[in-house]
Amino acid sequence: MSTRSTDIILLLGAGASVEAEIPASASMISKIEKKLHEHDDWKCHLGLYNHVKSAIFYSCGLKGVFDADVQFNIETLVNTLYELERNEEHPLYPFIASWNSRFVSLADNDFGKVRAFRRLILNELKKWICPESSSKRDYFAGLKNLQEGLGFPLNIFSLNYDLCVESLHSSEFRVETGFDGYGPEHYWSWERFDPTDGAAISDREAFLYKLHGSINWKRDDDKNLFSVEQVEAVDADKMDIIFGRDFKLDAADPYLFYAYQFRRLTMDAKLILAIGYSFADAHINKMITQGLRLNEKKKIHIVTYFLEKPECDKLRQEVAGKLDVKESQISVEHCGASAFLMNADIAEIVTGLVPNTEDAPF
Repeated sequence: MSTRSTDIILLLGAGASVEAEIPASASMISKIEKKLHEHDDWKCHLGLYNHVKSAIFYSCGLKGVFDADVQFNIETLVNTLYELERNEEHPLYPFIASWNSRFVSLADNDFGKVRAFRRLILNELKKWICPESSSKRDYFAGLKNLQEGLGFPLNIFSLNYDLCVESLHSSEFRVETGFDGYGPEHYWSWERFDPTDGAAISDREAFLYKLHGSINWKRDDDKNLFSVEQVEAVDADKMDIIFGRDFKLDAADPYLFYAYQFRRLTMDAKLILAIGYSFADAHINKMITQGLRLNEKKKIHIVTYFLEKPECDKLRQEVAGKLDVKESQISVEHCGASAFLMNADIAEIVTGLVPNTEDAPF
């Protein structure tokens, strides 16, 4: 059975970059809590952090969600701080008689401490996402072998802000990101992903869609998006990233365009290869579900690390329930991203996972 470029799409979650020494969002919380207890410039925010964290757990408890089932990670924390920081600009403000008095005392009357705490976290985020040793991400070179073996461009959707995939770009392996260079002279353009342009397809080895933004994106005063080479040049308040929140889809490009492309390609794909994705993003899950339901032979293959096979079986059942699809459409491979990507036979392995859907009814 031959495969086409639209038969396979890749979805990269935080787990894909962990072996590159880029911590997953949940582990970033541990780093933040350590700093809150040990570093003087963080200690002044400990009370605010404890209050916000407690409120998030309390809110989940009201909905019957407790303990480990509470989705509390850096994304939840920063999202909450951002919404609180809006204060009078928030659309719900006129409907709220008064803010929690203890929270106001911790945040200051103008909520300046909330803003300062969020900036502190985002500045630290830049360091975590850009580790000192770039060699740790070398296993992403397996994507080159995959593309060469398949013989067509890869469609890679990433929920990560790091630059692991972009680091592969060279004259021999061209990664399309929507920019034709760095700086404000090179704005992002959807036309660089245009599938109707045959020439554009043929001279690129990978198309990278960063669904939640990137650590090196900035916007000018007119909201035009461009990328920079030095992440240090991106101010914390101007970082163009969307934390994985299921209640918001940013109504601007490239996010709308990337969401459209993900929906379109999940509809076409026979195989979704999910590497390091935790299935915690409800918006992404809904689009995956729509794609899989079109044909019960379409599959999603999950690459994640578990020590015991029963845990893989449990994960398959959980994901099937979360996506509301047949368990037979889900397969799980218990290995790390590096072991999977660096397999010498990766192209043959992935091709073997692609189901024959031609005779299946729609």
